[in-house]
Amino acid sequence: MGSYYDTIPNFRYWDVEAWKNYIKEYIVPIYKSTTALLELRNELLPYVGKSLKAVKDNDERLLPFFVGGIDENGNYKERSLAKLIKLMFGIYVEPREFSIAVGEVGEKGLKAVRIKSKDEKEISFLRMIKGLNEASSTILRKAKIETQHNIGVNEILQDPNKLLDILKDLYKACVSFSANHNYYTFFVISTAGLHWKYIIAAYPKLKENFEELKDFLGLEPIFVPDVESEEIKKNYTIWGHKVDGIANNLYQMQIRLWLFFDVSQDRIWMLNHADIYPSQIKEVLAYAVPEVENLRQDYISFVEKLLPQYTISKISGLKRLDEYGVEYYLRINGVFILEYWNKYSPSYYKHIHEQAKCSFPEFLDTVGPRLFLGLSRIISAKEPDVLIYDDNFVKEVERWL
Repeated sequence: MGSYYDTIPNFRYWDVEAWKNYIKEYIVPIYKSTTALLELRNELLPYVGKSLKAVKDNDERLLPFFVGGIDENGNYKERSLAKLIKLMFGIYVEPREFSIAVGEVGEKGLKAVRIKSKDEKEISFLRMIKGLNEASSTILRKAKIETQHNIGVNEILQDPNKLLDILKDLYKACVSFSANHNYYTFFVISTAGLHWKYIIAAYPKLKENFEELKDFLGLEPIFVPDVESEEIKKNYTIWGHKVDGIANNLYQMQIRLWLFFDVSQDRIWMLNHADIYPSQIKEVLAYAVPEVENLRQDYISFVEKLLPQYTISKISGLKRLDEYGVEYYLRINGVFILEYWNKYSPSYYKHIHEQAKCSFPEFLDTVGPRLFLGLSRIISAKEPDVLIYDDNFVKEVERWL
């Protein structure tokens, strides 16, 4: 029986050249847009701490980016350019301070108004485009694809409306890249931690060219069962992405877009990193698009319809440890899971070990659909023969960053 994914037109997942075309069509636009925005920021950044007079004396074209759209009462007008720059880069002047200074003495007041900058951790849009730019740059370098960006800083300074064109291009590129709409990106999500038996059932034509594709994307075994049977060892070897590979950078781009575009939330609390404020992303993109697609929530809604709700207690020999138990540590010995525990026990962060001795192949085959769709995640732990399984990955993805 053939695979559904073999019937999709233009989805040649086994073909390295097709992957290069995917990178040219979907990754290059993200790289170009983010590069143009970061170059504009680099043009404005040296003026932080200096006066508006210094800006005017050096390059008068820059003034609108600091004060454009500030009214005489010190408020931002609708679609203010200065407000957009503040939202994107955290670089700004105090609107009230500017209106008072200029209102009292005219142009001479520019000398008294200083340009300020917010902490980068507070500017979610800047953090998003820097992450996307770094990952897309790495992908292009590893794929040996050269590109030139379309709009330079001088063009933006001459016509600030081009900034809106860049934002539109960035939004369109991010959405079309996302696994919600792109089978190649979905392939990356589905191979982030999945055993060979399930991979080859979904993508049978990988047999034609797996070695070349593996080397190009950076796929690698993350867990190999210690068993004598070569068939079981091959079928239940879990594959994932090399940390510095193309697939992992594509995966990280998707994860970040799921978080930054989750506009259902004003703030996403991060355990080990600065918090994310999707409301800021929404406010920036409102300059360019009428509505921002919630990539994470839309993806969850779609893929959850493809399979029934699942709990770990449905696997023979395993049970849900407590109401917070979405992350499990599994100790593997051959074809058995001997014990398991989680960090979210009734006594917070106290490990509770449970004897299991259930079948490891049964476990992987049962959770395979969730791993394939990205709803759950399995990775190798630092401790030998221990795997970490997150039963609720996409909904709790911020814990993994």
